[in-house]
Amino acid sequence: MNNLGTRIGKALTGGQPLVYVRCHEEERLERQLAAWSSSHYGDARPVHVWTTTRGFAAQESASARDPLETLNSILAAPREAFYLFKDLPLLFDERPELVRALRDLYRALDGGDTFLFLSCPVWSIPESLSREVLTAELGAPDQQEILDEIQAFAAEGPAAAPPEPWLAQAAASMKGMMLTEIRHLMRRLGVEGRLGTEEGLAEIRAEKATALMREACLKYLPETVAIDQIGGLENLKEWVLTRRSFFSGQHANARVAPPSGVLFMGVSGCGKSMAAKVIASAWSLPLVRLDMNLVLSGAYGAPEFAFDHALQTAEQIAPMVLWIDEMENSFGYDSESHRGNNPNIFSSFLTWMQEKPPGVFVVATANRIQLLPAEVIRKGRFDQLFFLDLPNEEERSGIIQIHLQAAGADPAGFSMNTLTVLTRSWSGAEIEQAVKAAAVHAWEEGREMNERDLFWSASRIVPLSKTMSEQIKALRTWSQDRATPASHKGPS
Repeated sequence: MNNLGTRIGKALTGGQPLVYVRCHEEERLERQLAAWSSSHYGDARPVHVWTTTRGFAAQESASARDPLETLNSILAAPREAFYLFKDLPLLFDERPELVRALRDLYRALDGGDTFLFLSCPVWSIPESLSREVLTAELGAPDQQEILDEIQAFAAEGPAAAPPEPWLAQAAASMKGMMLTEIRHLMRRLGVEGRLGTEEGLAEIRAEKATALMREACLKYLPETVAIDQIGGLENLKEWVLTRRSFFSGQHANARVAPPSGVLFMGVSGCGKSMAAKVIASAWSLPLVRLDMNLVLSGAYGAPEFAFDHALQTAEQIAPMVLWIDEMENSFGYDSESHRGNNPNIFSSFLTWMQEKPPGVFVVATANRIQLLPAEVIRKGRFDQLFFLDLPNEEERSGIIQIHLQAAGADPAGFSMNTLTVLTRSWSGAEIEQAVKAAAVHAWEEGREMNERDLFWSASRIVPLSKTMSEQIKALRTWSQDRATPASHKGPS
């Protein structure tokens, strides 16, 4: 039973007559109320729906549209039934007598079998009514609701229905969207002939990105990185691949708990952000970044509210990969004092990590993990703590070849031994930049890139291992017995 069903069940069992439901899909709420009414009363009596424009559907008179007269009529002759008042809370500020009428109804109906539901897309509860009203929220539909919806749509369409595996993938990708949005999307894909295609799934993910933008603090990242497109990091790759089946449905009934999250620490430019994209790609999950700058900006409400709302949305979208970049800065641990500037948010995050549903896999990164308190990195929060060091000789060779191919060059025409020596103690990001600069230099001269271009670009780069040597040494020392190396050991 979903959260709304649990809350409604408590109201019915306890005889609590006033229920405020925050919802954006009134049609869906009406269907669920009709089902609960039938179950509660044991018959098919209607749910009486009132709106400011029409009053009750069976009464078209002007007096029937007046909310105060309507509430008083229920008070005078209550019937054992469900009443749904749409958008009534939006009138509370202009008409405080409505609050008084609801309080009178609460006292008269308390413990009985008549129930009033107030639906509204926003919370608007006066303090004087807060103790009389039970609150509930109609969140986004779950995956089964979505699957039922798109199966029904596909069955009614003029073309052959897409295969069941495609529909299951589509339903998983649509999590977090409302049924109205899903209907529009399915209708458009049907007209364009993209139902059952990979292009259709890509369009669904793009539509999900648009939906997430409305959540303000979550950003959908459509571009991920295939696991075979990164050089080295063999320990990390092995860890990722051995846990892929947890998110493919193969372990749905297994007693082994799926992984909860991973924390990447290491030298800047060595692939921590890329590793988040690799996990999402390897597990075929959407990658969503939690933008803590927006959370803390106050533009979307109090930071604590914005953060909690973002986490709730992530739970609705699951399964997914939630990426929190530079955790030490996100939670305000930006000095050697080891005291965060956002203690309330940080405490909420730790509790959520302990209690969150298994479908949300958290990927966090940190450049200065020694600034984070011990409760972040203790077992139970994250499944693994990986240290990403400067690439060794074999890894540098692989990284160079990948970027040469990306630049349109044939690695066979380059001396890998020479280039790996030339880039010793370089990060992957510095190697990438050197290849890109060499490609631009060759393009400016109107010719193909060669080894001399790489020598030219390399001579103009001072690697971080020289400018920040003390910090890197301290980070390596800290990680020796605290983190798992992401790479196999090899000659540097």
